[in-house]
Amino acid sequence: MVIEKNEIIALMNAFHDTVMYQNGDAEAQGQFFLHPEPRIFIPHGADLTLRDNYEIHQKLTDESHHIVEPFDITQLCDRPERARAAGAVYWQGRMIGADDDAIIKCVVGEDWIVQRADDGTLKIALYINSYHHFLPDSAPMALG
Repeated sequence: MVIEKNEIIALMNAFHDTVMYQNGDAEAQGQFFLHPEPRIFIPHGADLTLRDNYEIHQKLTDESHHIVEPFDITQLCDRPERARAAGAVYWQGRMIGADDDAIIKCVVGEDWIVQRADDGTLKIALYINSYHHFLPDSAPMALG
């Protein structure tokens, strides 16, 4: 069975919604991952635990995310059923307490390997942010 783009987009949106809108802690975020103690790999050899990711997003408000097309899906194998999803997400938000116009504006490279679990659900096997391109009018923000 092929892993469909709409399934991957639904998984991405659910994960980002959990992080940004539902204030999902590391345990809530971990439900989206195939393996225990997952990491989000970010540029320059760094990686974030899901606890780190939670703490970053707790400092932010007014967050939103939008998938930027094209978003490419490559089927990798049938057993296990696995695909690669690569593209970009436009992400914005504001540090809590910052001026209303101090908006963080960033295009994030998303490179995911997803795998269908035995129960049929789609899970993240590997999560890489390949880049963070802050737009010229973005408020500053440090990651990692």
